[in-house]
Amino acid sequence: MNITEKSDVYSYGVVLLEILSGRSAVEPQIGDGLHIVEWVKKKMGSFEPAVTVLDSKLRGMPDQMVQEMLQTLGIAMFCVNSSPAERPTMKEVVALLMEVKSPPEEWGKTSQPLIKQSSNQS
Repeated sequence: MNITEKSDVYSYGVVLLEILSGRSAVEPQIGDGLHIVEWVKKKMGSFEPAVTVLDSKLRGMPDQMVQEMLQTLGIAMFCVNSSPAERPTMKEVVALLMEVKSPPEEWGKTSQPLIKQSSNQS
């Protein structure tokens, strides 16, 4: 196999999946020993909500952040497409990720703020 930009994009997608799910690329003791890409595809192909792919520690975050993680999950799955020709370029991945991120002032509009302000600040 040759190392190409498309294989780098695949690897980047695997890293995103590891971060979002809190799992290693291959965990033989959990998930029938499936590679993370196959595990996520299996989960998403079932009737379970996509949020079940996320690390349970991330699910309690504000709604806006969970939505951003789910959008990032979609980008990760785009990166690990089985057809290299169908994968985005890294430039496209960066553009997609930039579109996902909302500014911190938007976070509190759908949920509680991440950091409570101290009442004795001036």
